[in-house]
Amino acid sequence: MKLKNICIITYEYPSKKRMAYTFLEQLVNEFTDLGINCHVIVPQSISRNILRGFKINKRKYNRITSNNNIVKVYSPYHLTYGKKHINKNLKNYIKSTDKIYKKLTKKIKFDAIYAHFIFPAGICACELKNKYNVPAFLAYGEHSDYTINYFGKEKTKEMLSNIDGVISVSTENKNRLIENDIFNESVVDVFPNAINDKVFYKKNKNEMREKLNINKNDFVIAFVGRFIERKGIDRLCQALNAINGDNIKAIFIGAGDIKPNYKNIIFEGELDQKLIVDYLSAGDIFVLPTNSEGCCNAIIEALACGLPVVSSNKSFNDDILNDNCSLRIDTMNIDEIKNAILKLYNDDMLRKKLELGALNQASKLNISNRAKNIIKYIENRINNK
Repeated sequence: MKLKNICIITYEYPSKKRMAYTFLEQLVNEFTDLGINCHVIVPQSISRNILRGFKINKRKYNRITSNNNIVKVYSPYHLTYGKKHINKNLKNYIKSTDKIYKKLTKKIKFDAIYAHFIFPAGICACELKNKYNVPAFLAYGEHSDYTINYFGKEKTKEMLSNIDGVISVSTENKNRLIENDIFNESVVDVFPNAINDKVFYKKNKNEMREKLNINKNDFVIAFVGRFIERKGIDRLCQALNAINGDNIKAIFIGAGDIKPNYKNIIFEGELDQKLIVDYLSAGDIFVLPTNSEGCCNAIIEALACGLPVVSSNKSFNDDILNDNCSLRIDTMNIDEIKNAILKLYNDDMLRKKLELGALNQASKLNISNRAKNIIKYIENRINNK
């Protein structure tokens, strides 16, 4: 059987009003451009949106791929009641998703459900499988075991017991699922995250610096990620302040509760993807002192722009980083962050070597190939049941 229709279930999805989970949209767009009819269900919590100041999305809207194909997105309303009421929130999420799915099945026969993350989408997908007898697949990209820890191993395993296959973004994630006894090894396969090389690619550094008014003699460090403790923006700033170099400048792309504290900031804030590639291409190195990830899209995007990467030596980076493109460090150690930056600052030959390695590594992490491999995996799992 060849896949013709897929229902994607997720907690977030990009819209004109709010960009979120752009990495998922890139994959869905690739599915669509491969000729698969994709429908996305992304229930939105009205109470959550109001409390966080988010704009309310339309209940139905379209997203357009680079090949001008249409992805239909359904965003029904539901209510959530805070973290203390997770079971009630989950019930409302499933109810609103089911309502849309049932309407769609009157016109469409879905070959599979593709759910992003265990909670709430993965659990919801298993509920829909029970009700509609449709194969259900889970993308596991969580940076920690927070869902498993909340529900407990036995309950999580029970809720996901009928899943047909798991797309893990890293070997580390796969191992966590197996070690927690949530799935057998045969159910899980690894597909590292990937980039759209039509969006993220190396541009001419001098041209980008002229465009962005960045001095060509500056040494520019790029950071992309949420401004939170886990991503290490505070630790990066401490390392930069310890170096205290007048011509060492920083670009902080993202948003969050921790405000970057460094005197030589070129840019700070959120950017559209089409502008992120310009800033990355204007940089010299990429530093992300994160202490946990599923599989970091920002790192892969930096590699595609030819930036040597300084990031964690923990196993979650093993599928995307190696000695030819990065310096792996203990990201909780300020001195190691500082010394890695200084090493690249002082060694032109090393930077050039890692730059070539970065481009080579990025060429292996292509979103088109990832989409084809995931579709092939889903088809094989369904056909061999």
